[in-house]
Amino acid sequence: MYVTGFVDEEGESWGTLIPLEAEMVEQAVMGHQTFGVWCNSDGRIQSKPSSYRLFEFFLEKGQLKETPLDELIAEAIEEGRNEAHDDILDMFETLHERLLRAASAVADEIARRSR
Repeated sequence: MYVTGFVDEEGESWGTLIPLEAEMVEQAVMGHQTFGVWCNSDGRIQSKPSSYRLFEFFLEKGQLKETPLDELIAEAIEEGRNEAHDDILDMFETLHERLLRAASAVADEIARRSR
């Protein structure tokens, strides 16, 4: 629950205070913010606001949950276990191809840095 209203220079509220539902305030504040995904070099994935200042703020406050890539993949596989075979098989094959490309890119970077 949030409350909106006015305060004077000493911080004392005056006039009518209006209660606001937290969900409504958060939706209004975050509604104009877009999020992407950030992959740390060690394979931790986290959401990333498009605003760098907001990203730094959330990061500093510990409000950006990180998930290791392998755990994220295991979760995706588990969620797909009950899907129809034909529907999910194509998706898993695409996931596998992307992971192979990603693993190859990481191996190339390791080799480049090892020279």
